[in-house]
Amino acid sequence: MPDAVRGPGREICILLLEDSEIDAELLAAHLTKAELPFSLKRVVNRREFVTALDNGGCEVILADYSLPDFDGLSALNIARALQPDVPFIFVSGVVGEEFATNALKRGATDYVMKRNLTRLATAVERALEQARERRERRDAELALSRSEMRARLAIEGAELGLWDLDPRTGALEWDERCKALFGLPPMAEVTLDTFYRGLHPDDRDRLAAGIARATTWDPESSGAFADEFRSVAPNGVERWIATRGQAQFESRLCTRLVGIVRDITEERQAQEALRRLTGDLEQQVAERTAERDRIWQLSRDLFAVARIDGRLVRVNPAWEAMLGYPPETLVGSNINLLIHPDDGVETAVVVAKLAAGEVVDRFENRLRQSDGEWRWVSWTAVPEGEVFYAVGRDVTAEKAAAVALAERNRELAAQIEERERVEATLRQMQRLEAVGQLTSGVAHDFNNLLTVILGNIGFVEKALAKQGVNGPIADRVSHMRTAAERGAKLTAQMLAFSRRQKLEPKPVDLNETVAGMRDLLQSTMGGSVRLESVLKQGLWPALVDPTQIELIILNLAINARDAMEVGGGLTVETANVSLTEQPTRPEEPPPGEYVMLSVSDTGPGMTPEVLAKAFEPFFTTKEVGKGSGLGLAQVYGFAKQSGGGVRIETKLGEGTTVKVFLPRAAGAARPDVEARPQAAQSVNAATRTVLVMDDDSAVREITAAMLQELGYSVLEAGSGGAALDILRTPQRIDILLADYAMPGMNGVEAARAAVEMRPGLPVLFITGYADLKALRDVGEDRIIQKPFRDDELARKVALALGQPTEGGKVVPLRR
Repeated sequence: MPDAVRGPGREICILLLEDSEIDAELLAAHLTKAELPFSLKRVVNRREFVTALDNGGCEVILADYSLPDFDGLSALNIARALQPDVPFIFVSGVVGEEFATNALKRGATDYVMKRNLTRLATAVERALEQARERRERRDAELALSRSEMRARLAIEGAELGLWDLDPRTGALEWDERCKALFGLPPMAEVTLDTFYRGLHPDDRDRLAAGIARATTWDPESSGAFADEFRSVAPNGVERWIATRGQAQFESRLCTRLVGIVRDITEERQAQEALRRLTGDLEQQVAERTAERDRIWQLSRDLFAVARIDGRLVRVNPAWEAMLGYPPETLVGSNINLLIHPDDGVETAVVVAKLAAGEVVDRFENRLRQSDGEWRWVSWTAVPEGEVFYAVGRDVTAEKAAAVALAERNRELAAQIEERERVEATLRQMQRLEAVGQLTSGVAHDFNNLLTVILGNIGFVEKALAKQGVNGPIADRVSHMRTAAERGAKLTAQMLAFSRRQKLEPKPVDLNETVAGMRDLLQSTMGGSVRLESVLKQGLWPALVDPTQIELIILNLAINARDAMEVGGGLTVETANVSLTEQPTRPEEPPPGEYVMLSVSDTGPGMTPEVLAKAFEPFFTTKEVGKGSGLGLAQVYGFAKQSGGGVRIETKLGEGTTVKVFLPRAAGAARPDVEARPQAAQSVNAATRTVLVMDDDSAVREITAAMLQELGYSVLEAGSGGAALDILRTPQRIDILLADYAMPGMNGVEAARAAVEMRPGLPVLFITGYADLKALRDVGEDRIIQKPFRDDELARKVALALGQPTEGGKVVPLRR
């Protein structure tokens, strides 16, 4: 194969469609023997053949006729459709001359019989040579077609007329534009005589002599012809026409003179008008030229005349004032050398528009100063011929101001977004605070009612026991106690949400707490729920109330269990967490170091609507009677009261994780030793008088009755003022039981006044909820929660009366 076809050392990629391994090796051996460098890509079926054609890259196709799943003619049709320019050669041992002729008609390049493979290499080389010749011929035809199209478009765009003269015969051809310039219709027949007759009499001889010179062989002449003349149409209209032509010679004989004509009537008229202008016009031109030069010299904007390729033809002195380059150093250089690299592509697009004749307005790019700095310039450019005229204004300060304004706008937008987020968080916090206040008030009143109910139930139970009454009546009373105790538990949850419960925080190891509750959690979950704990090694101690954190863990586990259907998995995890971002929701913790406790389930997850209300009290997605809606509210209240927060991560269909963030304790965790009740000295109740102060008459009555049953003498006061009035009398008072929440003077204020009147007077506070600020320094043994539980009232009264009197019975109260 000639090097011109395949190139020196280059392998030919051959696609072989052959199902026979032996025949394929035989073909390859013959090609190798012919010293034909090649690489062979063999396929054996229709699918592989189509895939190879789609991938491309092969220069010739060799195909057998008989194939397993289709025949050679089908392969030929596929190849003509997918790779029409790749030569296709049949190599078969079963086809005859009729098949070969048919294959060639359908587009096959050649065919070779397997019994005569010696001409295979020659057939491949000839096929490749023919393919190359076809490509070159097609490329040449395409180039010629494009050249003719460009010439035709250029001529039409310039409104030129074409003419073609054969000097040997005098035959002349004009296009419609030429005929129109001579006032002839498009279908008119023209000859050389027609041309001469249409000329102005003063121009005929000159034009004839010029044509004669152009068509006469002269080695010193280029055969070019150019002139301007007047045409006179049959209707008498006269036009000035410019013509240019070129003679073509063969063996020193002119065979053709072709050229163009252009209507220059308006140009000649303008020239004539200019010639008629007086010296005043020359003076005006001189003045305007001087004015233009002054603008050119004095303008602070950049003026430039440049070629389309960017080479500067002329610049004004402002270039030196703005950029530091003397004008003489810039003329002849390319402006692209001054343009910022990042602006090169956009500038090239603008230059292309100028080259197409478009006016460019308000285009900005950066130019380099002589000191290396960059200045923003806003350009207006107008093309004219081979050059364009540009005016550039320095907008560096404007760009800097715009950047500063955009930055400020971004800052304002961020501030507005942050303010909206903070306002939304504040509204949510205010709403939760209002609900908390309402909840705590309800809990207080409810606890008063429960105190009365449980106290009277206690009396009824004792009366029934004395009378030996059992059966249905005793059972109903027991049911009443159970319901009242459930109500007490409900109020405790409400107080937890409103953060008014009494907490005793201390350093706690949550890993030990979770490990100790594992059996309880597993029994609570049931056997169908998989329980897993992931406990962080080196966990910080958490500053929390140990009793309350166990309730929180159990609460979260029960919520997770109820969220899952039968089965599922529950994971309890601990970790050390350092938060740096501000909270986006009221329940989330502020930045700081926390011990994180999380409970995850594999339930259905929460919708955004449910998540937004998850911590609100009494909100629940459970069926009626299966949830109070206080579970997460209690978790929220406990976490916030402890100094931390809560975060919920949930995804529909995948599950929910509740993360409780608890403050890190400064000291190490201490073992939770069960507090032992302080032993009280023996107290003779019959000799002691108790002053009960409560504004609720029913609570006051049941409290007094319970104390009287214990043997105490009881005095009652319905307000702080009434209690103080009794204390002013000589009446013996051994202890004061003061309700905290009372109208007018509350329990703390009354207790403070009572201790001032009678120093050393023991005081116990009875409260439906604890005011954490007022009772911050009051010990747990000095507070009795409503409703009274078990023997708490008797025990704490006896304890307060049985302690030594020195040091006072009342812990100093904060004012």
